[in-house]
Amino acid sequence: MFVIVPVIIGGILCYSTAFAEHTGPGKYNNEDLEKLGTPNKNGEETAPKVSDKISDEKKSEDRETQDKEYWCRQGTTINRTISDIKMEIDKILDEYPDMKGKDIDKIELPNSGSQERLNVRRLKLREAEGRLSDLEDEAHRKGVPAGWIKCNF
Repeated sequence: MFVIVPVIIGGILCYSTAFAEHTGPGKYNNEDLEKLGTPNKNGEETAPKVSDKISDEKKSEDRETQDKEYWCRQGTTINRTISDIKMEIDKILDEYPDMKGKDIDKIELPNSGSQERLNVRRLKLREAEGRLSDLEDEAHRKGVPAGWIKCNF
């Protein structure tokens, strides 16, 4: 008898503390609400629908695709600008075939008009290369793969 009484009292105490934590079916205390989140109007927590999960996955894929396209578009624009400027420099240097193949920054042309046009193109080229470098730095900081700027995906 001495063994049974403590077991029964212990069982009652355990049951009462467990019952105190949860106030019954469909009724929650503040701790329950914090654990489960905000309940719906009926007081019950509903699981997300499978279609919502698929939709979220599709949205993340779309965002990634849009990000790829964004970085590719930005890089392509700057690379085209650089290419166009280099073609303009080549046209200027067509007048001076002995200057072709030299470092653009070290070329001094005898004609001051051509030299001025070359200087303007050099400045534009350096600015475009700086923008490309800034874009690459920004992409690196944001964790964008390097190939996205070059449209390699």
